[in-house]
Amino acid sequence: MDINDISLEIIALLLLNLAAGALGFIPSFLLTGLNISSFGVATGTVLSLAGEIFGAILGFYLYRFGFSKVQPSWKQSRFWNYMHKQPAATVFWGILLFRLLPFVPSGLVTAGAALTPINGLLFFIASSLGKIPAVFLEAAIVYGIIETVPAVVQYAVGIAVFLAALFVWLHKRKVAGNGLRQ
Repeated sequence: MDINDISLEIIALLLLNLAAGALGFIPSFLLTGLNISSFGVATGTVLSLAGEIFGAILGFYLYRFGFSKVQPSWKQSRFWNYMHKQPAATVFWGILLFRLLPFVPSGLVTAGAALTPINGLLFFIASSLGKIPAVFLEAAIVYGIIETVPAVVQYAVGIAVFLAALFVWLHKRKVAGNGLRQ
């Protein structure tokens, strides 16, 4: 593989990590595994961290833009008012603490922060500081799995998870379709 192929692969994985970070509901450990498998522990972890950090800031602004388009009546709700009245310092520490917990959904934290008056720079700092240890812990766990679990088992589990998710999605779609016909 030459340097151009490697550069293209890094760019593609970085964009994939950014998209996952912005969406916030794709489990990041899957991409961390891909990053580490492709580029080793150090580069793979840095790639995951960059994708998570910059994806979160992108997601923050996308959520904020989306929330600015909601119906004005929703902005009168108690939930909206509660979130919007939080001081920036409280939001900063909340983001930092929630980011330190590796299994708190990233999109939930990002969307919650977008509902508050915190500015992008403070969100970026809190989110980044919280994601650093979480990504390193995730990378260590993923690397341990990659090194100790046979590849055939990893693929089998991955396929099983994909099929289960597909089954749930198809079932929900069928149930929703039946609900519309009644």
